[in-house]
Formats: sequence, structure tokens, C-alpha cells
Amino acid sequence: MYINLSREQGVCILSLNRPGTNSLHQDLLNELYATVTEISQDEAAKVVLLTSSLPFGFSSGLDLGSFQGTHAAFVENVYKAVYKAFQIVQSITASPQIYIAALAGPAIGSGASIALACDLRIAAVGTWFWLPDPQYGGLLGDGGLERLAQITGTGRAAILALTNERINLDTADQWGLIYKTASREKLMETARTAAARLCGLSGKTLEHHKKILNQTMPLRFPGEALRMVLHSPETYLRFQSYIKQK
Repeated sequence: MYINLSREQGVCILSLNRPGTNSLHQDLLNELYATVTEISQDEAAKVVLLTSSLPFGFSSGLDLGSFQGTHAAFVENVYKAVYKAFQIVQSITASPQIYIAALAGPAIGSGASIALACDLRIAAVGTWFWLPDPQYGGLLGDGGLERLAQITGTGRAAILALTNERINLDTADQWGLIYKTASREKLMETARTAAARLCGLSGKTLEHHKKILNQTMPLRFPGEALRMVLHSPETYLRFQSYIKQK
């Protein structure tokens, strides 16, 4: 089990708990998708707090080391993982519940996409975001880029998508990615307070406001583009070099 799930007074607390860095291998992605799907059917749940149980931070992104093998195996494994991350992003944005991501430390690659899929983000000092696909030759086809552009505008989204630069909490806050900030020690207290406040509001109003805000978010998975990128010999060489550096 890589997901801890608890419930308290209309709030589901969903914590990633894969030892190390919450790197997203296929089993974790499958479990997260199943949990998000289950919660979406829970009429008693109004708010979901998505966080990490680990001191490392939120998530280091796809577990590329688990996808090693021949080039053909690499293509299929990464494709399946990106598609599952896409399904998670779609499910969170379509969920009737309001999702709050409580973040501390790194949110990288598909980990960042899942955090961006949430409706609100509360972040501790030391939180940062990075989309490393240009470095290792991947393609963030999981909906994270669309969600980033929706929140920040395409100009700011391009800075993360095209430069391989990281943004810190101050920049993320300036860009409108962050709802509230807190110390790491006060992160979950702040997130719980925000969740309790939302639970006191009209659930149906919040649900339909979310639908209106996300009406452009039903996405088309860029499967053909992803396969073209992954089949490139350059991508495979970059992937192997990236794994060695980690």
C-alpha cells in the first residue's frame, strides 16, 4: 500500500507514502487512481487533502528507474505510466470534491501535475516545482501543462515547460499557484483549517463552480506525440544518462 487514506468530518486525507521520495511507479499510480475514483463516489466527502507522509516532500515524479530495460520496454512502460497520471489528473479535475494539495519540498514532473490538478494548493516554506522532461527527453502529456497554463497563463507556463528551470515558493505564489503558505510544522493544521472552512460552505455551489472553472479541462491524451518522443533514439540516450546522474 502506497496511499494512506483517512476520513474526518467531511474531509478525506489522502497521503502518498512510498518510502524514499514518493516516486511514481506503476503500482503507486494505479493505487492513487483507484483511491481518487473511490472518493469521487463518496457523497459524505466534501474536501480531499492530498499530501505526503514523507519528510522528503510531495513527489519526485515518475520513477524512471523502474522503467529501465530495452528501448521498446522503456517506451511501453513510460507510456502506461504517463497515461495513468493523465487519468489521475482528469479524475481530480472532474471530481465533485474540492481538492487541496498540502505541499512541502519538491513537486516534480507528474508529481507537480497531480498537485496542479488540485483546486487549491497550500505550501510550506521550501516547496518548489520542476518539470524535468526537457532534460531527460520525456513529454509531460499527463495534463499538467494544460493545468499549469490554465492557472498561470501560457507565458509563465512556458518558463517551466521549456527552460528546465525550477521555481521556488515565492515565484509560485506570485504566479497564483498557491492559496496559502505555512511553515512545515503548521502545514497540515493550515490545510485542515482551510478544509473545514470549505466544508461549511454550500457543497453543491462549490461543485458546480469547480465544473465551470474546469470546463476547458476535459483533455485529449497526446498518445501519438508521446510515442513519437519516446521512440526517438535521442530520448532513450537522454533517459539512460539521466538515470545515471540520479
